[in-house]
Amino acid sequence: MIKPVVHLLYGVLSIAALLISGCAGVSQKATQGNLPAQAAAASCSAPTPNLRAAYNRSYQIHGSLYHPLQSAAGYNVRGLASWYGWESGSKTSMGTPFRPRAYTAASRDLPLPTCARVTNLSNGRSIVVLVNDRGPFVDGRSMDLSYGAASALGMTRQGTAAVQIVALAPSSITPTGASSSEPSPSMHTQEIQGPTQTYLQTGAFKVLNHATLERNRLYAAGFRDVLVVPGLVKGQQYYKVQVGPLPDGVAAVQAVAAMKKMGFHDFYPVEQ
Repeated sequence: MIKPVVHLLYGVLSIAALLISGCAGVSQKATQGNLPAQAAAASCSAPTPNLRAAYNRSYQIHGSLYHPLQSAAGYNVRGLASWYGWESGSKTSMGTPFRPRAYTAASRDLPLPTCARVTNLSNGRSIVVLVNDRGPFVDGRSMDLSYGAASALGMTRQGTAAVQIVALAPSSITPTGASSSEPSPSMHTQEIQGPTQTYLQTGAFKVLNHATLERNRLYAAGFRDVLVVPGLVKGQQYYKVQVGPLPDGVAAVQAVAAMKKMGFHDFYPVEQ
């Protein structure tokens, strides 16, 4: 049934870029991390962490107790990083807005906020992120990256990657006991540029294996650009399966109609 699928998408909607032929015509900058050269030199600034803040105190998640470090000095860790998407919530543990396209990250241990250089050990790509959230609370993982950071590191399609994490010195000095009424230096990090892109989501699964089975089902139908996007929905870990991004000029409503003609009925458009 792959030939009729290709014929339908080429002849009716011209979205065959989503199928076996690959993603011709789709910008790879956001999906593969081939960002402009300046992305590799991403900037980040953060004040000295306020260790009295609630988000830097010991905390308990799912029955486990965590003790954030009192200082990020000398932090140099090699581990596994995952990434999280748009449905992970609107605010970070610091209470700041969550910006999925910004180069941000979550750590169980680093004091917040901290700037850190993250290097993807599989391809050598390196960026600087602002660590402003807590997580990941999954055994064997050292850091959760935003979509923007994961995209710049070229790891969105793999879901996880082996990384080197090196904490950087604070960009300014702020007394750790400063009161909330005192102005604090602003935090800054680079953000992935360009318009949002549209994907077709088939569903969200609590079990990673179920998401993998859904991805394999899409592969069998001829799709090749399929993402498994981890994230939190109301505090619960989910794995979202998405196809895309759609080529420029293809309306999401048209793409959904085409998917239904192909026998898929659970697609709906999401932007990121």
